[in-house]
Amino acid sequence: MVVIKCCYLVWLMLIYCVLNISDGLQCRDQENNDVDWFVVYKLPKQSAHSNSLVRAGVAYTYITSNNAEKWILSDVGIDQVNSIIANTLSPFSSSNSKDYLYILYNDQPPYGSKSERMGHTKGVVIANETQGFWLIHSVPMFPVTFGSYHYPHTATHYGQSFLCISTDVTHLNTVGLQLQYNEPHIYDQNIPDTFKTSTPDLYRAANNITIETSPFFNIAHINSSQGIEFISFAKSGKFHKDLYADLVGPKLESDLYVETWPNEPDRLPSECDKTFEVNNVVSILIPEANVSFKTTVDHSKWAVSSHTTSKNKWICIGDINRAGPQVLRGGGTTCLNNNILTDDYQNIITAVQKCK
Repeated sequence: MVVIKCCYLVWLMLIYCVLNISDGLQCRDQENNDVDWFVVYKLPKQSAHSNSLVRAGVAYTYITSNNAEKWILSDVGIDQVNSIIANTLSPFSSSNSKDYLYILYNDQPPYGSKSERMGHTKGVVIANETQGFWLIHSVPMFPVTFGSYHYPHTATHYGQSFLCISTDVTHLNTVGLQLQYNEPHIYDQNIPDTFKTSTPDLYRAANNITIETSPFFNIAHINSSQGIEFISFAKSGKFHKDLYADLVGPKLESDLYVETWPNEPDRLPSECDKTFEVNNVVSILIPEANVSFKTTVDHSKWAVSSHTTSKNKWICIGDINRAGPQVLRGGGTTCLNNNILTDDYQNIITAVQKCK
């Protein structure tokens, strides 16, 4: 009887594990384990570096919800099928992928023409009937939808940023509302009939419905699977203001150091004549990788509190630049109040642009 009971319990545990695996649709870490969130910094290519991955332009550092103490240098390239990004995007190679809700958006899609009219915004939303994740990134022509994982060679030269948040479908529907403000160029999507009533805002976003009435911005709270609160900022092209100086800084009540692509025409200078200052980042050093670089080779988009108290230690990762033309385009950033992670980003900044 004891043996039968033990076998029954083992059987129940196996069934539970199988169900969890089949239902699991979350951000993944380097070991392919579920994590609540992660950030990734793809490093710029440096041809003379001692590390072969840095020389090839595929090296990256990462921090996850399970290990936020410091940056970890990956021992595999971001182009490999066992990288943290490939692990997370593995559902797209699954035979069940057509049962998932998914939206892929990129102003520079992997196929077709790039969009100068739609939002300057890039990301992936994918979910089953209970949970999923939102991957925000800065990589042009990424990702391809199906087949084997592929990281574009064209995105190896510059630095890139990623933020992944595991969450439930209710909060992913909130992401759908944010996308309606961001006006994304959607190059692939799938909304099964079962999701049309449960996630109406994702359904609207997938069908290119955008916000046409003021105010042309929205601030939303998105809770991760483990209840960690993120604040998402979204603006449409009709907002006609800088996302960081005119929306993020005032809402968070925080001065900001902002790292965005500086090579676009009419870059916005550091701004100190507002209540909360915004300074453009100029150079970065990531000691864990022994990599230093100017932001002219960095395509990532992030902002961090510059003067911190216990109230406002914010780190934000998004997809829009501080540049004149992008004042007229949709885009956004998503922020987390986390002391350790904020320190991790603050500590890699070696110079900022002072206000004139």
